[in-house]
Amino acid sequence: MSRAAKAVRDRTFRGIPKLPIFFHTLAGGESRAAMFRYLRTVLRDFFWLQFSVKFGFRKIPILDVDHPLDKLVPFTPDKVGTYLDFVAFWIRPVGYIRERFGPEAERQTLVNLLNLLDRSYSDAAAVYRYRMTTTKRPKYYRGSFLTIHLFDPHYLCVPSLHVIVVVLAYTFYRKTFRELGMDADEADALNRELFEGAIAITETILFIKQHSVNCIPAALYAISRITPEEVTPSEVILFTERLFAETEDVTTDSAVKIRAHISELYEKLLLEGCHDESWITPLHRWLNAYSLEGFVH
Repeated sequence: MSRAAKAVRDRTFRGIPKLPIFFHTLAGGESRAAMFRYLRTVLRDFFWLQFSVKFGFRKIPILDVDHPLDKLVPFTPDKVGTYLDFVAFWIRPVGYIRERFGPEAERQTLVNLLNLLDRSYSDAAAVYRYRMTTTKRPKYYRGSFLTIHLFDPHYLCVPSLHVIVVVLAYTFYRKTFRELGMDADEADALNRELFEGAIAITETILFIKQHSVNCIPAALYAISRITPEEVTPSEVILFTERLFAETEDVTTDSAVKIRAHISELYEKLLLEGCHDESWITPLHRWLNAYSLEGFVH
């Protein structure tokens, strides 16, 4: 291995600049088309879908999905930076792959990942169009929270796209590193960084009160049906067991209760999904049952 390649290998994803990746994407016909499809889906199925309801252009029932366990996680505003890192989280490894394996590997990785992200947003929207979901957010508008409140009406909680995206990212790159023939030690270190990052971002959706504990198992179920070969039940168990396992902000007893709820709801959705024609049906059914508590709008 060349000295330059070794320097890249020994660096974590944090040192990878994101802006060049955007220009590399636009420079390639296939990757540019994949990026535009994805951005169109985000605009249609995330931003416009919410704001069209917020401003009364369409009517979709909005269900409050708060859970008593949410109170066991304290509102922690200083974790907002980790929460907002979820887009850069899946972008940075693309730059690493370019420097390590070249522009063709970067292009193919981008196309494959963007196609999966596009499907994830589109599939999640099939749930949102049936029932929108929200939680009670603190009236806290300092710093980045003002931007979050302005651009996110907070109607798309179940399933959590934050969780879908970070779990998709770490499992996708694990498979990609393997296919690229990356050295085992190098891949292990990078996979560990991605896994820990996905855990941290998932925890922040509760710390900054953007989601409920109900949103996590719904997301884990969704991504396990979108990429079933990578996000297996065993993978979900491993991921769930790490949530709040190493934080002093949530007590051990509280963490156990939260993980148990996530596991139970995920298992319920997964088992029901085995018998339904559409994997989305169990989520619709769960939302119907939860609606007995009453709609907020």
